[in-house]
Amino acid sequence: MDELSTLNLTGKIIRFYNCYLVREEHLVKDDLWIRDGIILDGLTVFFSEKAMPDILIDVGGGIISPGLIDVQVNGAYGYDFSNPDQDIENACNQVAERLPQTGVTAFCPTIITSCQELYPKLISEYQKYVNKPNCSKVLGIHLEGPFISTDCAGMHQTDYIRGFGTNPIKTISEIYGPNLDRVKMITIAPELEGASTAAAYLSSLGIVVSIGHTNSDYESAESVLSSGATFVTHLFNAMPSFHHRKAHIFGLFAGTKTPLHIGLIADLVHSHPAALRLADAISPGHVTLVTDCNTAFGLPDGSYTFGEQNIQVEAGKYVFSSLYLTFALFLTVKCFLLLLFYVI
Repeated sequence: MDELSTLNLTGKIIRFYNCYLVREEHLVKDDLWIRDGIILDGLTVFFSEKAMPDILIDVGGGIISPGLIDVQVNGAYGYDFSNPDQDIENACNQVAERLPQTGVTAFCPTIITSCQELYPKLISEYQKYVNKPNCSKVLGIHLEGPFISTDCAGMHQTDYIRGFGTNPIKTISEIYGPNLDRVKMITIAPELEGASTAAAYLSSLGIVVSIGHTNSDYESAESVLSSGATFVTHLFNAMPSFHHRKAHIFGLFAGTKTPLHIGLIADLVHSHPAALRLADAISPGHVTLVTDCNTAFGLPDGSYTFGEQNIQVEAGKYVFSSLYLTFALFLTVKCFLLLLFYVI
């Protein structure tokens, strides 16, 4: 496949054969014809144009699927998207150039909870970024914080976590700065005072409001959902479990008429296989797989920094974790395919 990158393929018909295609949530064994990046109907081309493929590629029984979209990429290959001291344009370029090798063709650089002074600077730098050809596309920024719960902070620095205060719209402007044009998603905790007002305001700007890193009760979560929230950041992680007397955010899936999309880390470590099946059952057709990867992704063993925390990687996995970095994305892709058949 690498040799194709050196050829002039303009106007050339490429036929991929001996492969499986993802069609309507099923794997179908079929050929794939493309020309100039457009999928063709092989029979139509053959009979109407009397044309045959210029290039034949044997996929060897592999799977061809649409490019993956990852809305939660904290960093990769040594680059931290929350680090204001690095060249943001270079960081985006380096990650965007390499992600296609993993199947990811579009992503959201994610800024985790940071000190207030950093947000306007970082957001301004991302506003300037221009996507490059033949690279993964930067869709916009995902701001995962600082409006989250100190009880469910995960790897976020609790010192930087903020509330919305009595004037959420003013607070949002003070923290993030005046220009949110490139911001596409913001994760908030519904239990914070003013969260519903914030959700309504942010959604009016066209920003996806996501519920996450939260200890919210059901009522607060329902209020934020009614105010415009449409997504859940890495369901099951950084939030309390369902309880029959305390439904928490899981109660939102009990007959809600508002579409609620689920972000899910499907590496079989962050969530049990049964939990993945449950997520697909409670929100069918609305599961979004994410990696939530950070600086150390794609790097060899060693010590790395993510935010203000040190990460030690030994034998391909985080110290004090059972997650092998080299398998994290592979498992996520595998789960994507297995979810098609509900057999995880």
